Amino acid sequence: MFEEPRDVSLLAEIKDHLDAHGFGSAIIEDHVAIGLSNSALSPGGRTENIVRVKSLDEARCAVGCCGVKDAR
Repeated sequence: MFEEPRDVSLLAEIKDHLDAHGFGSAIIEDHVAIGLSNSALSPGGRTENIVRVKSLDEARCAVGCCGVKDAR
């Protein structure tokens, strides 16, 4: 049976931050999944990765805004 995450508001805050940066993300059970793509560094063309984060700091680092207090 599906259980709701213990801190849905934290996951929603993470998703809101990512939305403000224009990244695609989704709340999945106990984490936020971020869709990242990169075409500049991949010799075979565009690559897509899904990164799972459980904190705002992890999310900020995953999208390259480490150390920024709030981008909204």
